[in-house]
Amino acid sequence: MKKIFVFIFLIFISITLTACEAWRDFTEELNAMEDTLLNQIPEYLNADFQLSIDDDYRVMYDVDGIISEDMYTYVSPFYDRKVDVKVKVSRGTSEVEFTKTVTLLSSDSGHNHYQINIHRDIPNETIMLDTYIGIRVEVKWIKNGITTTEVTTDEVKLRGRGNSTWYAYPKKPYRMRFDKNTSIFGMPEAKNYVLLAEYADTSLMRNAVAHKMSQLFTHLNYAQQIRFIDLYIDDSYQGLYVLTEQVEVHPNKLYFETLPGVIDTGYFFELDMRFYEWQLEEGNGWFLVDRHPYEIKEPDPEDPAYLDAQAEFLQNYMYRMEYGLTVAGDYEEYLNVDNAIDFFLIHEISKNVDVGWSSVYMMKEQGGRIEFGPIWDFDFAFGNTDYIDYGPENWYGMRDWKNRLFGLMMARPEIRERFKLRYQWYMNDVLPELLIMIPILGESFASQAEHNFEKWPRYGIYTWPNPNEMLEANTHEKQIEYLKDYLEQRSLWILQELEYTRYAQGNFGD
Repeated sequence: MKKIFVFIFLIFISITLTACEAWRDFTEELNAMEDTLLNQIPEYLNADFQLSIDDDYRVMYDVDGIISEDMYTYVSPFYDRKVDVKVKVSRGTSEVEFTKTVTLLSSDSGHNHYQINIHRDIPNETIMLDTYIGIRVEVKWIKNGITTTEVTTDEVKLRGRGNSTWYAYPKKPYRMRFDKNTSIFGMPEAKNYVLLAEYADTSLMRNAVAHKMSQLFTHLNYAQQIRFIDLYIDDSYQGLYVLTEQVEVHPNKLYFETLPGVIDTGYFFELDMRFYEWQLEEGNGWFLVDRHPYEIKEPDPEDPAYLDAQAEFLQNYMYRMEYGLTVAGDYEEYLNVDNAIDFFLIHEISKNVDVGWSSVYMMKEQGGRIEFGPIWDFDFAFGNTDYIDYGPENWYGMRDWKNRLFGLMMARPEIRERFKLRYQWYMNDVLPELLIMIPILGESFASQAEHNFEKWPRYGIYTWPNPNEMLEANTHEKQIEYLKDYLEQRSLWILQELEYTRYAQGNFGD
């Protein structure tokens, strides 16, 4: 009986103390915490964040309209911008709110100060184009104001990559391959990463702008992420690089089932006219459709279970799609037109030289239709190719001597009308964001760009295939202005051209 009495008494005391806590006024105590709490909030916010505060207090975060409890969960904006971080702290019935204005960084902002340090296992071992060498890598960045080493591992390899970019330029591009799926700088876990040197693009951001564009086009199947990083090899500075994802089918990125030995499976393939340059023949994953060569990437043609009949199946499907575009009119049974329009809009707006040459990736899921993407290889775009009609005027990708499928699509009046409607959406919803984003992104890595050009002088120096406008833009700021102005002028020219009778009639100036 005595034990029961003690137990009841303890419960009574607990309830009484809780009630006192609930009704006590903590406002003065909470207000006294303002400076301490606000000083914990970083000036540049680019990762999850939690205030260091006693468990007796409840904290709510409101950052850019995203409300969370106990911890702020970072969501990347499209570009860096000032935001108010509102912190609501409560205890009992008392509640106060503090506000601090900070810069919310985009995940691809130069202000993140991404850095990759590579050390070769064998000092001074030559880095080859096609052969991996062993390395140790250290990945670090400034995370919420604190320099943080994110990954340190020797389970990784390095080799060169590219074709003309490897042989033509002194600043080399690379491919980095981890032994297991690894996330760096918040990118999806994967083994393969690409380091783009961007030597011929003095803005250093044409590929970045194209990938940022693809994030806004809602009918594309996947948008590659990019990061501006300072690269060091054996403690020697190599320049500013654009780190991006390898184009591939991967469970953490673009994924669908591709089975060797199964005819109606998923396929990932590429238009690549270098087939003729390399003097290849059909087979081993290569097939032709009206003399246009395609290479199957997945399923892997090197897999013992892979069948030549799989290439024949895809080849016949492509021919049937072309027949639908040219004769039968049932092309939508074989082609995702909305997806194709988004894909070719980005190519046409940027006037990308490779639209009919290579890096035109396509996919077909089991039982599904042909789709395009992801986009890739835009350093020779946005007015940076002197061997074509590179100016902001005139049509490009749908002409007879460029991309055949784009041309077949645009030969149909109903697709031209859909292209026009989608373009008007682009002008209203996408272009304004891009014109704000470009100078902000360019400014974010301006100091890193200058460091890059101290090692690799480029201003006013001709490098194939730079046009005169690139040579005349003799500062990084002017390079960004040229890129932005080109995009705006090109976009306005297309908008005007869409209203002319010649567009309605399918006359693109051939």
